[in-house]
Amino acid sequence: MKIHVNGEDRNVCGNLSITELLIELDIDPKQSGIAVALDREVIPKSAWKTTEVLEDSHVEIIRAVQGG
Repeated sequence: MKIHVNGEDRNVCGNLSITELLIELDIDPKQSGIAVALDREVIPKSAWKTTEVLEDSHVEIIRAVQGG
């Protein structure tokens, strides 16, 4: 299935939860400082396991980083 992650097209296997998608993208969902928007709606971390990413969804993943 095709989805859009941070402006790039990606192919993933079937419908995934946000948590499963993050794991597939080698991002630890337990890491702090991560925000996810699905189709322009910010999804609370508490809902990542139950929120499905469907065909043609637009996902934005933002990670806070320290430094200067």
